[in-house]
Amino acid sequence: MATPDEQRMGVSEARANLTEVIAKVRLLGQHVVLTRREKPQAVLVSYEFYERALNDRARLESLEK
Repeated sequence: MATPDEQRMGVSEARANLTEVIAKVRLLGQHVVLTRREKPQAVLVSYEFYERALNDRARLESLEK
């Protein structure tokens, strides 16, 4: 299910418009779900979002110990 800050896009379309896709991710905070044959393959997120996710994961792992 797509969220307001998420866009789905075919891998070929993303490749053809990579500069614009990166700008949407970096400047607008949009998440881009890359699809192939309508099936999700990967997600592009901003570096800040990625860093937060890594920090959250580390915190959760430390709580599990």
